[in-house]
Amino acid sequence: MKKELYTIGETARLFGISAQTLRFYDREGILSPIYINPDTGYRYYSYEQFHIIDRIKYLQGFGLSLEDIYAIIRGGTVEGLMPFLHRQKENLREEIRRAEEQIRDIEWYVNYFTYMDGSEDEAKPYLLSLERRYVLSVPCLEGDALSDMEIRLAEVKGRPQYKKLPFRRQYGYTLDFEGLLHQQFHPYTYFTYLRREPEFPSEYFDVLPEGEYICFRTKLLKENWRTEVLQKYFQETAPPKLIVALEFEDNLVDWSDAQYEVQILI
Repeated sequence: MKKELYTIGETARLFGISAQTLRFYDREGILSPIYINPDTGYRYYSYEQFHIIDRIKYLQGFGLSLEDIYAIIRGGTVEGLMPFLHRQKENLREEIRRAEEQIRDIEWYVNYFTYMDGSEDEAKPYLLSLERRYVLSVPCLEGDALSDMEIRLAEVKGRPQYKKLPFRRQYGYTLDFEGLLHQQFHPYTYFTYLRREPEFPSEYFDVLPEGEYICFRTKLLKENWRTEVLQKYFQETAPPKLIVALEFEDNLVDWSDAQYEVQILI
């Protein structure tokens, strides 16, 4: 024969929850004890309330908020439950999408740090076929120090309309061709990568076009890269329209000695 009333401790043990959780349900108006002894203040639950506690636990397992569960329990109908389940299903799908995107970003960042493994300064030029890339960029002005470029980009990147853009943490420059041939660092723009094409226009968005790039690796800021092959290659062809220099950090505190991949669109 079943008991008429169960103490808060007995009820909590039956469902593997704490007495504090049942008190919380009561405070939030989701489920109150069926009886509270006026002399002792002891709380009691009935067998008929057990299915409600079980449903609350189950719905919490779906990630539904207590506010939603309160509305569901008070509504008491299957028809009232369905919209909450459908909405939570879509919320979870969105969480999965964001998690998968973060995984891809982590994989990209791992590749960023391992891309230069085993490479040497002034390596021989090589060809790469690259896809279209999107960047947030700022102009580099004559007489700029590196810190001026960094601060200018940080200021734009921190503006409210750009704060939620999907950045990937790789920085780079577009370069002057004559400067490149004469071992001089003359950047036109300073930029950082975006994960995908922006959804709104801006003067600070730019596109690095897809195509074939002749590339070489060097410590760009040292201004001592080899130019013989480039001079020979472009001796009988028009100067390139785009030169990109991408930074690849080799540590997390000092970027002055970082390797760069110089990419020349041909």
